[in-house]
Amino acid sequence: MRRMIKRASDIARAAGIALLCLAVVLSIYVTASVGKPWARFNEMPWLGELSFKDRLRFDGEYYTALGRAVAAKGQSDDLRAEALRPCFADFEARARQGEAEAAEAALEELRQWYAKDFDAEAFLAFHGAHGDDDAREISEIVEYLDSLTVAKGKGKAAKLKPASVEPFFREAYEALDGGDASYLEYLGAIRHMIETDVAAGATFKDAKAWYVDSFDPDAYAEALRAVRSEAGSRGASLPDRLAAALEDGGTADAAMAELWQDVRAEYPDVDERYFLAAMRTLLFDEGYDGSAKAAARAADAEREADAANGLDAFMSAWCHELAAEADDRALVGLVGGFWAVVSRFVAIWILGAALLLFGIISDKLLARHMLRHIQHPEIADDSDVLLRVEHLCQYFRGGGSVTKAVDDVSFFVRKGEVFGLVGESGCGKTTTGRTIINLYDPTSCDVYFKGLRVSSGKNGLPVLSHALRGDAKAEIEGLREELKARLRQNPQDADRLKKACNERIAAVRANLRERLIKAQNDALEAEAEKRRATQLYRQQRRAELTREYQADAAGLSGEALAARKRRCDEEMKAASKDNVMTRMQMIFQDPIASIDPRMTVREIIAEGLRIRGIRDKALIDRTVYEMLDLVGLVSEHADRYPHEFSGGQRQRIGIARAIALAPELIIADEPISALDVSIQAQVINLLNDLRQRMGLTIIFIAHNLSVVKYFSDRIAVMYFGSIVELADADELFRHPLHPYTKSLLSAIPYPDPHYEKQRKRIEYNPARVHDYSVDKPSLREIVPGHYIRCNDAELARYREELGL
Repeated sequence: MRRMIKRASDIARAAGIALLCLAVVLSIYVTASVGKPWARFNEMPWLGELSFKDRLRFDGEYYTALGRAVAAKGQSDDLRAEALRPCFADFEARARQGEAEAAEAALEELRQWYAKDFDAEAFLAFHGAHGDDDAREISEIVEYLDSLTVAKGKGKAAKLKPASVEPFFREAYEALDGGDASYLEYLGAIRHMIETDVAAGATFKDAKAWYVDSFDPDAYAEALRAVRSEAGSRGASLPDRLAAALEDGGTADAAMAELWQDVRAEYPDVDERYFLAAMRTLLFDEGYDGSAKAAARAADAEREADAANGLDAFMSAWCHELAAEADDRALVGLVGGFWAVVSRFVAIWILGAALLLFGIISDKLLARHMLRHIQHPEIADDSDVLLRVEHLCQYFRGGGSVTKAVDDVSFFVRKGEVFGLVGESGCGKTTTGRTIINLYDPTSCDVYFKGLRVSSGKNGLPVLSHALRGDAKAEIEGLREELKARLRQNPQDADRLKKACNERIAAVRANLRERLIKAQNDALEAEAEKRRATQLYRQQRRAELTREYQADAAGLSGEALAARKRRCDEEMKAASKDNVMTRMQMIFQDPIASIDPRMTVREIIAEGLRIRGIRDKALIDRTVYEMLDLVGLVSEHADRYPHEFSGGQRQRIGIARAIALAPELIIADEPISALDVSIQAQVINLLNDLRQRMGLTIIFIAHNLSVVKYFSDRIAVMYFGSIVELADADELFRHPLHPYTKSLLSAIPYPDPHYEKQRKRIEYNPARVHDYSVDKPSLREIVPGHYIRCNDAELARYREELGL
């Protein structure tokens, strides 16, 4: 279950990171390409203020619309544009609501204008000057009569006469016994009669000639009734009605509301807002005839002008532009699918963040669960043990094979001692040191520093699994080869031998599954412990700094106390980012390759301080000068580059860099092998001095057994990735037991020519010395503090050799 949760957590975290990376790329693409369309879309009328959330939604809908436009490329432009409109339905609905609110506000503004700002006196004066409808109509009829001539021949246009016929018809009206007919009605009847005769095909010279030749009293009476009937149906004009209402003490807004209701009864499509807007102009227009028809026509013109700049016109133009843009940008066939992905970039952001958060939270919860149920979360060790290494394995995979550089190494290092690690080149000494300090991810191991776990086999688990499967595969192949040999010897027992072989193979596979599961569980638990170790160390470090500050502050005051407080704040800030691994530092073998030639000595030594978060330049400089003084250099060397120093001085710089963080454990990886013999003693003496002054614990890796004997308290001998013997330095040199240890000691030269003539080298051949085909070896304690890698038979022989 743990493994399933961990796998799901890792998959979710990896998928979340991948999706977030994709979302970043898509966001950059969208930001770079949607600027102009977004600015154009902001011109939508009544849309209002748009937020960042609206921008994100627009970006997605924009690319969705582009994809739809590409998919509908075979349709007409209007159909394609109409298909894109639903993509922006939310924005359109919002704008539609704004449009309705704006229309209501405009209507209310017009009502208020008629109620408050309408100048009734100016209107009545204008109506009085231009409101004599009888005179205007008389003038229009007279103008018609003056212009009317009918040439000979039906349907020919009339010729204009220079003199007006109005005096003639005025005399004719006065001479005619017209009863109660007004002059306007008289002229209207004359016009009606002329239009009727013209329609019937009559010909005459002019209007006066027509009257003389064709006037018929009976026809006149009939025409007079028609004119009166038409005037009665037309009723009073709209301006007249408004003027009458104002003269009677009414208000303009109430009168206009009543006029709109009457006009709407005849023209139902007339909107009140457009009617009021049109009448606002028509009431002061000399050319307005006062009819409801003209008012309705003007209201329709207002509505059409508004619609030309309205929402529907904008959306239609926008969607047509979008379809054209999609055609211009669709240069490859897969662009539609790409736009479909781009349109969901916000969802990709959310999904990626959710997966990453799920992975992190589930990982933390799993780690917390494992720490609660783990059997041995911390090593119950002696108080003087600083470092304990249990079952360290470091495998390297190359192609299909696995190289076991270090295989099942275990030891401990006490506080303040020098632990020597010796062996021939390639035996795994350096790999062991680099794995302990986490320069290499261990394949599997339990490394505890100050009781806190500092290693995890999580990253090395794939290599370990591959190695376990390889070992199981080799074992199965060996069983099958053994079966073949036995079948050749005993063919009659074939069934029994095959069954036994299959059972052993099944046992090997079952064991492999168990070991894989155990390795995975161990890796998960180790990772959880390692993470907790960092938190515990920071807590311990902050507690230590608090105690130190309280002890120092008790005897300080004034500026000294303020300075101590600033230093404590700086140290606390560094402690919040500190790691237990900073208490372990390494001195490398090659002083040239391990130092950056482009950095000054000051930068090299101060690099670790800056990584820890220390920013106080004065403190950094003070620390650099102190370190230089400790290693035998001077402060003037701080601004020089590595190429200006000798090999021994470069190694001193490397040592200064290692001790700048005040470590408790130093892993010295053959620090003298690249130096002259005369310099080696100086470096050894320097390390010994630093050990005494700073209370350092050192793991000393070297080839020179004489130096190791002089410098080390305990020595471990490595061969082929394993520790073959471990004992105190004196004990190891007095009573070497393992054949490889004896071989190494026999190779030590002595500055005595007589001894050198008699010295015999002991050769070590593992194949001849050991038989591990059945009884496998392990590291065993033969006497207190003296460990040797052997099997049961060898252990008995070594005991006999020691006289035990």
